[in-house]
Amino acid sequence: MTAASPDALARVRERTHANLFWRYLGVEVDDAKDGWVRLRVPVRDEIRNAASAPVHGGVYGALVDMAVGGALSTMHDAAAGGVGQTTLDLNVTFIAGTTDGPLFAEGRILKRGRTIAFGETTITDAGGKLLAVGRATYMILAPRG
Repeated sequence: MTAASPDALARVRERTHANLFWRYLGVEVDDAKDGWVRLRVPVRDEIRNAASAPVHGGVYGALVDMAVGGALSTMHDAAAGGVGQTTLDLNVTFIAGTTDGPLFAEGRILKRGRTIAFGETTITDAGGKLLAVGRATYMILAPRG
């Protein structure tokens, strides 16, 4: 991983506030550096299977995508609001469920090329229990000019 740029945290926080889906889920950025982010999501009934039930698995899938995308966005200026990159492939392995929050998703870039990047995410609960892991492949889009 490269040395952290001074604005990596600001860049990914800007992405969070600009992205409507991130705002709907209540995603907050706890920390970020070049190629890495830590996201936090409160658990509430709107993201559960039913009231007081476990968090819906789709939230885990979304967090894998968001954490890898967020990590990649720290590495290039054109990524604000999800523009400048797009998901090509995503997989999630579900390990455990939870009814308590918040959830934490740590995403990191494993390899970044000129047009393709590969990353992985781990999702845990507040006690550090592993809930899911996943990987995503992203395409880095050329700036429109």
